Order: sequence, then C-alpha cells, then structure tokens
Amino acid sequence: MTGRSISIRSTIFPERGLRIAPDFWLLPIALLLVPPGVAAAVLLAAALHEGAHALLLRAFHVPLDGLRLSVFGAVLYARGTARLSYGRELLVTLAGPAANLLCAVLLAGLASRLGWEWGFLFAGAHALLCVYNLLPVAPLDGGRALYLLAAWGWGPAVGDAVCAAAGLTCALLLTALGAYLTFSCGGALFLLSALGLLAAQIRLAKRLRSV
Repeated sequence: MTGRSISIRSTIFPERGLRIAPDFWLLPIALLLVPPGVAAAVLLAAALHEGAHALLLRAFHVPLDGLRLSVFGAVLYARGTARLSYGRELLVTLAGPAANLLCAVLLAGLASRLGWEWGFLFAGAHALLCVYNLLPVAPLDGGRALYLLAAWGWGPAVGDAVCAAAGLTCALLLTALGAYLTFSCGGALFLLSALGLLAAQIRLAKRLRSV
C-alpha cells in the first residue's frame, strides 16, 4: 500500500476477505421496517451500485481483495487501487453513484411513459442510494471522492484532514436533522442511520490521530 492511502483506507479496511461489522445486523432489521417492495428495490439498487464499482475495477485490472458488510451496506476493498492514479481511482469511486443515477433517470422515464408504478419505486431507490452515497462521509463514496480530490491537489495529509472534518460536520448535521424529524414526525430510522454515521466519523477521527 502506498503512502497516499495509508490513513483513510487502512482505517476502513483493516482485514482482507469477507468481514461483517457488528452494526451490520441493524441493516436487515431496518429493511424489515419498510414494505417488502421498497426493501427489494433498495437491495437491487445496492447490488447494481457495487457491481458498477467491481466492473470498473476489472477494467483497470485491479483484483478484489475483500468485502465488508456494515450498516452502511457493502463496501468493496481492492488493495490494488493504491497503484491507480488519483483520477482513475476517482472514476472507480464514482462509478457506483453514476450507475444509480443513470438507472434512476432511465427507470423514471420508462415508468412515466408506460404508467409503471413500480418503475417509480425502483427509480426512487436508485436516486436515494445515489444521493446517500455522495454524502462527504467516510466510508461512503462521497467521502472517498472528497479525499481523493483534496489529496490530488494538496497531498494525503490534507486529504485526510478535509475528509475527517467534512465527515464529522455532515454527520452532526444529519443527526440534528434526524432528531428533529423523529420528534416532529415520528420514526427513528433516519436518526439511527445518522447516529451510525456519526459514530463512524468519531472512530475515524480517533484512528487518524493515532497514525
């Protein structure tokens, strides 16, 4: 592993192979709280998202080393990305959200033309997953993309600092929004997700300080 990805990437992927985080079991519980059709749409959108990452990694001849399952979903680990240029790794990182965005547009257009109600559901799942993964929070794609852009311009140390600061700020704002929605509208699913992101950012900040 090269120096440019020693901090952020090593804290997200401490091991090879399949790893299931302790908080992963909150995800199936959360999916049980929504209608089966919605859960199926989200899972299919997530599978396509990860497939797009894997496809572009294959195009750049980078083998997959591991898979980590957490409450945030599936995260692929490919140690060989350390050999990619910042630009190519950025393309790999954004491949998942781009695939979701493309599917959302195509499905919405198809559903509108055919009057296909389920099409709007699947389009919404893709759009939601795209927006969620573009949040500037590690280990989401938006957090990784922000790190790559900052490191590309100013070096890995600045990339780590920018990513950590943006992730903590975003997680705090989402937690505040989740608390407001919980007490005003009911339902704590959004708040639980935001608290999970906040906990991840706090752990990341502690690990970066110890490097």
